[in-house]
Amino acid sequence: MKEQRQQPLRQTAEKNVQDVVQVDLERDYVMKIRLKFTKQGPVKYVGHLDTMRLFQRAIKVAGIPVAYSQGFSPHSLVYFALPLGVGVSSTGEYMEIITAEDIAPESVMDRLNKVLVGGICILESWQVEDKGDSLMSLVAAADYDIRLVLKENDSLSAEQLKKRLSCSDELTVMKKGKKGIKPIDIKPLILSCNIVACEDGIHIQSQVLAGSSQNLNPELLVKALIEEYTTDYEIQVTRKEMYTEGHQGYQAIDTFDRVQ
Repeated sequence: MKEQRQQPLRQTAEKNVQDVVQVDLERDYVMKIRLKFTKQGPVKYVGHLDTMRLFQRAIKVAGIPVAYSQGFSPHSLVYFALPLGVGVSSTGEYMEIITAEDIAPESVMDRLNKVLVGGICILESWQVEDKGDSLMSLVAAADYDIRLVLKENDSLSAEQLKKRLSCSDELTVMKKGKKGIKPIDIKPLILSCNIVACEDGIHIQSQVLAGSSQNLNPELLVKALIEEYTTDYEIQVTRKEMYTEGHQGYQAIDTFDRVQ
């Protein structure tokens, strides 16, 4: 008898869940707009979470019709490609804004550039396919521009680092993880690496694996290269571009999934 009384309640609950799903589908977003932006100057010392809050406030001030999640704690549907380390500059960051209304991507860029802080500038904005992969899951590689500014009497040379990189099939460095410090081979994570001398030190241009599955921190790359040498230097890092992996190899994210 108790089971018989519970059956209609269960059916009602299932119907309510279906109704909620249907309502969410009816409230689905209108557009997915992807933006490419810079992060340079003093703002490079602002962490990832604070950068997210900065953009959320800017979107509100700019009057962008951003869509919100459903449920008890709705949040604006704004997504970023890959967190940028504190102190690292970038000329190739990406984010997506899900909108609740039709709006020209160029208008989103213009409105945001009027209210964003110095050092952050939207370079381009465009509409992307609604049902594509998440922005974060697209990231597979990144370009980094690294400058080692050496002290006046430091004898470290670009040739020494080239030799360190090419002398064996492995490039081992000690890395701190959840289970303590252990050696890892980062050579498989390096797609390309060009090392040259410059006026005040050494210039390294490298493309490395990046993203949620495999990711090489550029400072760990530097640590691996200079581990055998005693040196005192200042490091300056700029992320130049991010890539996704397609049928023809790695392609820049700003060329991917565009609505024609």
